[in-house]
Amino acid sequence: MPERIMPGLGLRAFYDPGQRDWGTSVSEDLRRLSALVQARATSRTAALPASGTEGQIAILPATSGANANALALWDEVDGAPSWVYLTPQEGWQVWITDESRLVRFTAGAWTSVPRPGIVTIRTLTASSYTLEMVDLGSILETTGSSAVTVTIPPEAEIPFEIGTLINVTQVGAGIATVAAAPGVSLNGVTEGSIALDGQWSGTALVKRGADAWVIQGALAGAVA
Repeated sequence: MPERIMPGLGLRAFYDPGQRDWGTSVSEDLRRLSALVQARATSRTAALPASGTEGQIAILPATSGANANALALWDEVDGAPSWVYLTPQEGWQVWITDESRLVRFTAGAWTSVPRPGIVTIRTLTASSYTLEMVDLGSILETTGSSAVTVTIPPEAEIPFEIGTLINVTQVGAGIATVAAAPGVSLNGVTEGSIALDGQWSGTALVKRGADAWVIQGALAGAVA
């Protein structure tokens, strides 16, 4: 029977006897297995060096341009030492050595897998910010003296799962406001918005349905 792609990792199998280059395909697939079973990478933020070390695996930063977010394996190409790139697929998980954390490829980005009792704290410095997939399970801190608006995007733009939890804390003096984008409801109010109660106040955002979010916490009033 002819060669075909197997489910899951996309490995190739079921070659015809004597099929041309089947040995090359097997070797490439074994390399793929070696990289992805109990996968670990040295970093996902460090720039890739021109030369790696034997067996090294790294993730290219999202800002690296060519091969952004790809797994880079230091191996051989045509017998010469070289980087080999694997394009990540939705749901791949990799342990990041320099962060001591597990990340998952979701919606085109590597995001930290939540650990029980440990959350990521992200600092917001701009005057406006739209939630991203990387914010899942995080605490967003607004730290400036100017007003900040945090916007909840529509599901078509960022497909957060129902049950998503994101916290916002106003650390700076600038008033923090949470607003729903067009088509998104907040506490039942479409395109609603609400300011936090003041410095050091906080709130929790929970997605309860398609383009439907709930906000609870130290708020300056009702969502309007």
